[in-house]
Amino acid sequence: MLLGNKVRLQPNKEQESLFFQFAGTSRFAWNQSKNFYDTLFKDKGEYATIQQITKHLQDLKHNNPDYAWLNNTPESITKQAIRDLYKAYQKGYSGRKKAQKKSKHSKKSNYDYCMPNFKKKGKCKESFYQRIDRIHKTDDTHVKITGIVKPVKCTALRGIDLPEHIQNPRITFDCKYWYLSYSFEVTDEDVVTDFSRESLGIDLGVKDFVITSDGRHYPNINKSPEIRRLRKRLKHIQRQISRKYEINVSYDNKGNKVYHKTNNIKALEQQARIIYRRIHNIQQNYMYETVNSILKTKARNITVEDLNIRGMLQNPKLAKAIQEERLYEFRRILTYKCERLGINLTIADRFFPSSKLCSCCGHKKIDLKLTDRKWTCPDCGKHHNRDENAAVNLENYLSLTW
Repeated sequence: MLLGNKVRLQPNKEQESLFFQFAGTSRFAWNQSKNFYDTLFKDKGEYATIQQITKHLQDLKHNNPDYAWLNNTPESITKQAIRDLYKAYQKGYSGRKKAQKKSKHSKKSNYDYCMPNFKKKGKCKESFYQRIDRIHKTDDTHVKITGIVKPVKCTALRGIDLPEHIQNPRITFDCKYWYLSYSFEVTDEDVVTDFSRESLGIDLGVKDFVITSDGRHYPNINKSPEIRRLRKRLKHIQRQISRKYEINVSYDNKGNKVYHKTNNIKALEQQARIIYRRIHNIQQNYMYETVNSILKTKARNITVEDLNIRGMLQNPKLAKAIQEERLYEFRRILTYKCERLGINLTIADRFFPSSKLCSCCGHKKIDLKLTDRKWTCPDCGKHHNRDENAAVNLENYLSLTW
């Protein structure tokens, strides 16, 4: 299977300037390619091929003096941007077909949002591609990057060799540091053979992030004092930005508002991005800690519920809390780690009544409400905690007939 790795780079000021230049060129190639693709389809009703888009950019580079600066960027960066856009269109058409099928039974349809969008500076991730055959370590703490004369410092690779066959190497910027990410093939050396238990059920919630069938509760990290402090600080900064935009507003000839971004606004927006980064890192680290703790139980089979996230977001009282939990990211991490360790991961049917079934006698309480956090079975009299009962039912999912 494929695994990814991400290491921090430590470029000097000159190298960092080139990094931003390469990321900007990649963004420019994406936007130019999308404009060419959309224009060709609008005028002639034809879908542009990768060869046509590449020829268009080559003509700009060699025949238009205004775009001669493209020659200062490695060609692999622009070519990969074209391939990324083409792949995004293919995924968009596939997603549109699925959305159209669903729209036959519903009035709302989001298939118009499946297509890739233009990238705007400051709004999209700063990243660019690296050639696989050009990236290598020059010594224990430096790595060679295409287009950069001097090797870039990378102490994270000290004592570690780059895999022989790496795939899709990218350099990205997270508003504070630059990173080199890549994927590589791994063997099944880490497969678990000494299982301690046969099965484990996982229930996902809002009050507690994860509840397992062995009685463990993992609290919601978004309710921690650190996350609340960061969100309070973020709210304060966002209000400052909004006020400064209103102060620096002017009007054009048609009477429309024109907002001006001052240096103070740019500094505040950078502070906001740093806080977003901090919150994301805390959440991501907590997810990996939670998944690793669950996998240490060495259960042969793990069952997790399949939640209708889109439907849950229709509840205005819970929508924000559900968005902050990033439940799909948790499931993604759990899926690939189970695959690597040889653990069978089962996704329970979306309509499986895990909360309504009594884990002792199997009675189904049809009138159970979302506000009922605890309930008593009318048949056997067993008192249940809603989430713990759901986790036990998920553990027994493969053997239950419902």
